[in-house]
Amino acid sequence: METIDIIMLIGLLLMITALVLMYRCARKRSPRRKLEELAEALVSVKKDFAYKLQRFDYLLEMIADENEHVSFLKRRITQLQEITEELEEKRGKLDENIESLTNIQAELRESSDTLVEQSARLRTEISYSEQALREIGQRIEYQKKIKEGLEIALGNIPAEEVHYLSKPVFSMGITPSVCDRLEARGILYIGDLIPLSEQHLIETWGVGPVTLEKIKTKMNENGVWFGMDVIRVGSRWFRRKQ
Repeated sequence: METIDIIMLIGLLLMITALVLMYRCARKRSPRRKLEELAEALVSVKKDFAYKLQRFDYLLEMIADENEHVSFLKRRITQLQEITEELEEKRGKLDENIESLTNIQAELRESSDTLVEQSARLRTEISYSEQALREIGQRIEYQKKIKEGLEIALGNIPAEEVHYLSKPVFSMGITPSVCDRLEARGILYIGDLIPLSEQHLIETWGVGPVTLEKIKTKMNENGVWFGMDVIRVGSRWFRRKQ
């Protein structure tokens, strides 16, 4: 409104100034000329006033557009504030969820460590139990062999003696160093080799492939082999009669 008043005031001042100028000019000229000049001045003032009105309308349109744009921006600012509040609320919930997941992860890690310790302890216990069962099985087999040996000695079980197994290991023609290693581990007779395996002799007691092949050849020539089903009675070996 202040802008409108200023424009109107300027227009009035321009009109008054034009009239004063025309009046001064009219006093110095003839009445007809004065009237023509006055008419021309009025036309000029009218055109100028029309231009000012046109400019005024244009300014009003610009002000209206600016007001509409400002209103739109205000609405957008309000919407952005609402969206920001919603995002802040969701961020708070997300932070709570992250904290909860962090706690759950810590609990799972602790539970996992506990389970790993329990698993290791159980594996150790199972290993000890398996070893104990193997030892018990070996003892049972040993007791069975003793029992069978006694039955054979008493004549309750028909069996035939395998005389070759009662011979000393050096009789197989192997080198003295190998004989010493075997005798140091309690392998005194050929029958002591029967329960062993070829892999065990190579890996555990250091018997070379050439010596092992010689042992196998000697055993096969005399009708015996590794893993043969025989029963020891003292320093004698017997085989069940089929």
